[in-house]
Amino acid sequence: MSSLRTLSVLALAAAALAVAGCGGGDDSGDQTTTPAASVPATTTTGGETTGTEPMVTTGMAKCTESGISAAVEKTSTQDSGKAVLAPGADSYKCADGWAVAFANVGTGQEQITTTLVFEAEGQFWVPQDRAKVCPEPSDVPKAIYDLACNSN
Repeated sequence: MSSLRTLSVLALAAAALAVAGCGGGDDSGDQTTTPAASVPATTTTGGETTGTEPMVTTGMAKCTESGISAAVEKTSTQDSGKAVLAPGADSYKCADGWAVAFANVGTGQEQITTTLVFEAEGQFWVPQDRAKVCPEPSDVPKAIYDLACNSN
């Protein structure tokens, strides 16, 4: 009977340690990080499908010219034409998981420069509607608020 009691106590202690190990973490880092998402992936061996297993997508959106440029180009629509990041070092700025970019839209004399606002979601920059994110109180960081919300 004491063996059974000892096993029960050990099992409870192991369960408590497992639960304690699941929480925590340091939330003080860059706010552009997002918890990993589980996405099913097909595993192939020699070109043959062998089954599916979970694949974890991780990462954070990077505030680089290439990262912001890719996000700008994805905002293009058939009606407005292709959007491209405006040339120059001041064409984008990021702060606390948010970015503002100045994009040239259209072609020739029809081309205009417009302001785009993005929020980081995992490894992607997701376009935001300025009419929704700019009114105070706003989640757009003060460091880029004027550029993002008080420009064209």
